[in-house]
Amino acid sequence: MVMQLYVTEPDALGSTLETLAQEWSARTGVVVEIWALPASPVPGEVGEAVRYTIKAVFGQIETYGGARRVSIAVTSGDYGLRLTISHDGEGFPVPASQRFAVPVTRFAALRGKLTVNDVHGAGTTITGAIPL
Repeated sequence: MVMQLYVTEPDALGSTLETLAQEWSARTGVVVEIWALPASPVPGEVGEAVRYTIKAVFGQIETYGGARRVSIAVTSGDYGLRLTISHDGEGFPVPASQRFAVPVTRFAALRGKLTVNDVHGAGTTITGAIPL
């Protein structure tokens, strides 16, 4: 059974992301390393944008394959929230503007920015920032 995870409480982002990563890793066999999670609460809409983005990345990895390891870091502080997701897969054959249009739009709606650095054959790094 795969759970649908939604960030409804401001302080639930860390546990939501841990659960999402554990379930996805168990199902796919791809190792997920979580380097950092927010220690303080973040607004619900910010948490939802982060969760949606991570799910989108996981979906792209499943579709295009090749990754053995995914690393995630989400930090927050006075500067805002920062997100970094990296994987060691082959990269994605579809342009980032098509693959991540919705996550980019969600970050932009919150005055943030999400960028995708995709190197075919050498993995992908997605970085994002949202002011709090």
